[in-house]
Amino acid sequence: MPLFDAGRRSDAGAELVHDRLLTAPNVITAIRLAGLPLFVWLVLGAERYVVAFWVLVAIATTDWIDGYVARRFDQVTRIGKLVDPLVDRLLLATATITLLIAGLLPWPLLALILVRDVVVLGVSLAWFAGIPPIPVSRVGKLATALLMIGIPAFLLAGVDWTGADAIRVVAWTSTVTGIVAYYMAAARYGRVALAIRRARTD
Repeated sequence: MPLFDAGRRSDAGAELVHDRLLTAPNVITAIRLAGLPLFVWLVLGAERYVVAFWVLVAIATTDWIDGYVARRFDQVTRIGKLVDPLVDRLLLATATITLLIAGLLPWPLLALILVRDVVVLGVSLAWFAGIPPIPVSRVGKLATALLMIGIPAFLLAGVDWTGADAIRVVAWTSTVTGIVAYYMAAARYGRVALAIRRARTD
């Protein structure tokens, strides 16, 4: 099964995008969003880092699940294509800010992630007054996957157990690699956005 675009049917033609709101993938996305306040409370309120780790893993895993369901059962929607990447950005921002406050994540990593997102959002608003129709690239999906591995790993690295040092290596390696890919995806996004803007003004 492919890591990206899982669920895409080989017998299908061009992907259909529907205008429906209430679909299984959109419900899964809403559940992902609802899980973020629970994650924040588990880290900052209850200080249950292991439980918070599994909550974050569940939220991140459902990103793959809702995409699979949407493509496999022809439930790709316009609102889903718009909201799902935004939830990914919100997930990363919430997780990194929460872990920074808890003293589990170095601030330069947070700064690199947030600066990239702010710049991309700023370009979108300045050039298009909204989000342009640019599909997420495979490099962008890889970057998000790496960050969703690395950032939760900092939670386990903050727990007093024998595997903490090994997990810390995983956390740093995956997060730094993910950030590099994140900026590569942003550069590609900028090139495509510029091409769209020029085409509209010609």
